[in-house]
Amino acid sequence: MRRLLIQMPDGLKPYAANISRELMKRTGVEVYISAGPCYGGCDVATGQAKLLNVDLIAHYGHTEFVRVDDCPTIFLEARSEMSLTEILDRLESKISIYRRVGVATTLQHLNELGEVEERLERLGVEAVITPRCGRNRYCGQIIGCDYTPLKTVSGKVESFIVIGSRFHGLGASLAVEKPVILADPYLSKVTDMEWERRSLINRRYAMIERAKGAKSFGIILGSKIGQYNPETAEMLRRIIAARGRDAVTIVADEVSSSSLGNFEGLDVFVNTACPRLSLDDSEKFTKPLLLPKEALVSIGEVGWEEVLGQGLI
Repeated sequence: MRRLLIQMPDGLKPYAANISRELMKRTGVEVYISAGPCYGGCDVATGQAKLLNVDLIAHYGHTEFVRVDDCPTIFLEARSEMSLTEILDRLESKISIYRRVGVATTLQHLNELGEVEERLERLGVEAVITPRCGRNRYCGQIIGCDYTPLKTVSGKVESFIVIGSRFHGLGASLAVEKPVILADPYLSKVTDMEWERRSLINRRYAMIERAKGAKSFGIILGSKIGQYNPETAEMLRRIIAARGRDAVTIVADEVSSSSLGNFEGLDVFVNTACPRLSLDDSEKFTKPLLLPKEALVSIGEVGWEEVLGQGLI
């Protein structure tokens, strides 16, 4: 191996320079560091790898999300050394009213699930660790766009504990119709996500209402390897056209309000890439930025209650 590309999320980038120096010192390999954003295992820097003609991508901080054929890639997982004792102390009063609780977390805290089980057991609460399924590679793991593990055990538990960020807690609350308690160890905050869930659903429905009279749709096709969903984009284009509306497909690596603002003659955008754009950043866009299921609601193809019953994401 002659050339290596290191890719890391922002939280790990402070370590990148030292890792690069150490690798070059020990192996003599020419090492490059990607400065681009890295939102998950879906976001692999294959374009930079081709440009640099590297022999390997070392992708830090995430589990393998999608097979990468363009360039050999290794996924180097990162686990947090942060203690969960404080956040579990805060969690007790919120969770002790239940008897069976589903438990899931992000990759960083999987090593602490044993401690979570023990703590719940002392409270008389049975912890149901979510299974490995969907795009999640471990029992107890969730990623931001796949809450299949929670849906799998939803009928067996009274509520869920999600250890992670607001995005993961909110995503979980939109995926299942059970109470979701978010334990955020970085903010030392425990939150019942029901209010945020209702608030977001109301905002999403208001956005759908804005889109109902739309005549033209811009369907965003993500070009990142794990966000590339051409079948979904084509399905939406055909259904929208069949409903007598106009639809064009926009290919994008990064999606921002400024980049979409350059397109005139489009009333609504439909995001087939990362759902985080629509859920976290929709207020930044001047026109509705719908998820695929929401777009189908806006043109009368499916009902809103049906979508909520299945899970918005």
